[in-house]
Amino acid sequence: MWSFISTWAFSSQAAEAGAELLKSGGRAMDAVIEGIHRVESNPEVDCVGRGGFLNEKGELALDAAVMDGDTLKTGAVCAVRGFEHPVDIARALMDKTRHNILVGEGAEEFARKMGIPESAMEDLITETARENWRKAAGIGHDTIGAIALDEHGSMAVATSTSGANMKLCGRVGDSPIIGSGFYAESGVGGACATGWGEDIMRTCCSFRCVSLMAAGMSPEEAVTTVVRTAHETIVRHGGKPDCIALVCMNAKGECAAACNHREFSYAYIKEGMDAPLVLEKEPVLDKDAGNTFIDGVAGYER
Repeated sequence: MWSFISTWAFSSQAAEAGAELLKSGGRAMDAVIEGIHRVESNPEVDCVGRGGFLNEKGELALDAAVMDGDTLKTGAVCAVRGFEHPVDIARALMDKTRHNILVGEGAEEFARKMGIPESAMEDLITETARENWRKAAGIGHDTIGAIALDEHGSMAVATSTSGANMKLCGRVGDSPIIGSGFYAESGVGGACATGWGEDIMRTCCSFRCVSLMAAGMSPEEAVTTVVRTAHETIVRHGGKPDCIALVCMNAKGECAAACNHREFSYAYIKEGMDAPLVLEKEPVLDKDAGNTFIDGVAGYER
C-alpha cells in the first residue's frame, strides 16, 4: 500500500507527481523529491523555490531537507542562493557525505562539486516577489513538506521553503531542522511541519509526532496532540503562538493533519485513488489574533 501526503493546496501538483512514481513501484525518496521539484519550479507558489519570498536585503535564500526512513540518514541545506532545487543539494549531502547540514556558501560550493545546475538570480526572483519586497508587504512563511510510503514499506520525507518573507539575513526556520520541521522512520511513521518556524522548532513538533505514533497513537491522535500541546506549552511559558501545522503518516499509510489556525490545507493520495484530495483542516484550537509581526516584518522591530 503506497501513500503520499503534502502541505498546502498548492502541493496537489507534488502529490500527483509523487503518486505517478509510487503507483509504478517507485521508491518513497524519489517520490518526495519529484513532488518537491514541481513546487520549487512553480513561480506562482510564493513561499518555495522560484518566486519565493525574499529576505531583508531582497535576496532569495532557500532551505530544504530530506530524510530516509530506512536508514535515518538526513541531508539539509540552509540559506542557499542561486539554485532552483535546494532539495537536490540536500539529497546529495545525504547520499554522498556523512554530514547532516550545510549552510550558505558551503552548501553552494558543495552543490557545484556535485554538478547540480545553478540558476541566475534574475530567473529565480519574480517581479511579484520583488514588488512585495520593495513595499515590505506580504507576511508569509509557508513550506512544502511531503511524506511518502512506497510498496516496499519504505518511508521518506522532504521539505523546501524560502522561509519567512523579509527575514533577517541568515535566518533559518524549522524546515531544514531534523525533528522540528521533518522526521521519518520506516515501520513507524513520518511527519512534517509548516508555519512559524521559531514556534515549531522550540517544541520539536515532527519528532514528537512520530514518537507518539511509535507509542501506539493513530496519526489523528498524534498530530492533534502535538499541535495542541505545542500551542499550550508556548502559552504556558508566556508566549503567543503563531501558526503551527503538521501532516503525518503511519507505517500503514494512514494520514492526518492538524493546525492551530484557519485555512490550513493539504493534499493526500493513496493506492486506489485516481487523483489527490485537497482538504482544508479545521483548527484544533485558534491561535490568538495578536502576532509578533511589527510594521510588516516578521519577528523583530525595525
